[in-house]
Amino acid sequence: MAFSFRLAGEMDVDSLREFSERLFRTTYGAQNTPENMAMYCQEAFSVKNFAEDFNRDDVRYLLATEQGQIAAYAKLVLGKGWGTLVPQIGVELARFYLDVPFQGRGLATTFMAYCQQWLRQQGFSMLWLGVWPQNVRALRFYQKEGFEKVSTGRFLLGTDPQVDDIMQKVS
Repeated sequence: MAFSFRLAGEMDVDSLREFSERLFRTTYGAQNTPENMAMYCQEAFSVKNFAEDFNRDDVRYLLATEQGQIAAYAKLVLGKGWGTLVPQIGVELARFYLDVPFQGRGLATTFMAYCQQWLRQQGFSMLWLGVWPQNVRALRFYQKEGFEKVSTGRFLLGTDPQVDDIMQKVS
């Protein structure tokens, strides 16, 4: 099957919110307490907060679909650097998730290339992200894609302060 890529629109908000929360829970649920997962998801994926985030001027969601079904998505925060270690204005790759049935089919690499091409068309050359080091599969993927660790940062999951690796790529 062939994948299609596009910018998410208003008609995608509800299905994307549900998809986002499901993938977040699938990815991190086993390594975190149910209480912290519930607390984080209640905030991050509430209908109100997700819709507000979706409609921010500096946030874009890109989708990969197959036969109209969302297979992957990326949340991009435009015009953002990361502290003094990543001061260059670029784009934060705040989320990059593939649904389980689509993993191992080359979609991640193709979708990442699409995201970077889209960003270059918007005038950005630097992309950065935070990745939980315990998510070894994601960490290896980002390294393979040319991202380099430049620092660490905190991510609060419920009441659990976690440490992420901050990685960047300039293209």
